[in-house]
Amino acid sequence: MELALLLLPLLALAGLRYVPEDTALTVHRFGRYARTLSPGLRFTVPVLDRIAHRVRLVGHQVEIPVRGESPARAAVYYQILEPQRAGNALDHVDTLVEQHALEALSSLAATEGEDSAELIAARLKRELNEGLAALGLRVTRCNLHPNAAA
Repeated sequence: MELALLLLPLLALAGLRYVPEDTALTVHRFGRYARTLSPGLRFTVPVLDRIAHRVRLVGHQVEIPVRGESPARAAVYYQILEPQRAGNALDHVDTLVEQHALEALSSLAATEGEDSAELIAARLKRELNEGLAALGLRVTRCNLHPNAAA
């Protein structure tokens, strides 16, 4: 009985997690996504819960190759505004944004003619924000660059 009273506070302390201000943590239970911990002092169940990924909420960038008559690349900069809405997608958020950007670029390339890079980048940003808003993500900037290696 005395041993149980000693172990209970230690077990509670072992489950406390501090999540820094610009970070979210994904928690997996039995190898599957369980929840997302937002910034602050949070509690996890020791032994059952495992911190799977530490994800920064700001400063994300993905580079996407642009197919067309002249090789180019697109840089997409984004933030995670609501990590709980992203849920399990946080574990692979860069890949998710990259896939959305590739789809948006292919649809833009099919409908656009001789538009400037700035106009295409603005349309790409708008289309990505519409598609990713449901996941709590916001694209802050898109840039199109000619490929210097080509």
